[in-house]
Formats: sequence, structure tokens, C-alpha cells
Amino acid sequence: MKMDIADALRVVQSKSTESEAYIRQLHIWLGVGSAGGAISMVSLAANLSDPAYVFHFLQPSLWSFLIGVVTAGASLFFLSLRADAIATHHAAAHNRDQANDALSSIPEVISSPRRIADEANQGRNKLIEISHKEHAHAEQAWKLKRFYSFAWATCLGISALAFIVGFAWPLAQVSFFEASLLP
Repeated sequence: MKMDIADALRVVQSKSTESEAYIRQLHIWLGVGSAGGAISMVSLAANLSDPAYVFHFLQPSLWSFLIGVVTAGASLFFLSLRADAIATHHAAAHNRDQANDALSSIPEVISSPRRIADEANQGRNKLIEISHKEHAHAEQAWKLKRFYSFAWATCLGISALAFIVGFAWPLAQVSFFEASLLP
């Protein structure tokens, strides 16, 4: 029984594209939001009567926004490395499968004098060696992909947290601790 999977493939492709668009928007939002937050804090400080005091007061926010911008950029770097590792994994897995397919069409020669069998199996042994190398390469690329995925998610999390802290710090100080921006 042959199943039609065209609709399922379309849905998977559509949702994959939608997910990539959301991730792209998140990166932009975090980077631009943190940069905009820093600019707004500097602008606020510059327009008050004692800018030096306000800059000192807003220093944790400015550092937080800097961390947010840097980690948003680093997350894009890790996302790029992850994509490269996925491509490397699939290429090596394809090469391994090609070597295994070619290997399956070559029968192993067994002979009483071992040197005759070794000579006859040289091509086969070369394909086995290629298959093992490509398998190791694919496995290493997959491990790198997992590491880059973790690094990417960690950077995004830090960037989001830094963005929140950047805005929450002055709001908390003014709201809960009655700190004044005016000395």
C-alpha cells in the first residue's frame, strides 16, 4: 500500500518556514530591543539635570543591554555554525551511504592463501575504510550540531534575560525603592 505524503510534507515545510521566521524575528527583536533600550536610557540621562548621577544610576541597565546585544549577535553566530554542522552531517551520511551501497554490490572474496583474498578485496576494503571515515565524520558533525544548538539557545536566553533586566532595573528602583533620578 502506497501512502500519499505530499500533504504532510507541505505542512512540515510550511511550519518549518514559519518557525524560522519567528526565530529570525526573535533575534532581531532582542538585538534591536537591547540596543534601543540602551539608547533610550542614555537619552533619558542626557536630558535630566544631573546626567552624571543618572548615568551612574542606570549603569546596571546599560551593562545589561550591552550583554543583550552581544549575546544576540553570538546566537546568530552559533546558529550559523549549527547550520554548517547539519550540512556537514548530511553530506558525510550521504557519502557513507553511497560507499555502503557500492560495498553491498561487491562480494567478499575468500581464499585459502590469505594474500590472494587480500588482493582481491582491496577495492572492497577501501570502501569499508571510506564508510567508516564518513560515519565518524557524520557523528562528529552531529555532536557539533548539538553543542552549537545548546550554545545558540543559551545565548538567546541570556539575551532575553539581559533585555528584561535592562528595563526592569530602573523600573524596580523607581517603583519599589522610591529612588529618584534627580539627586
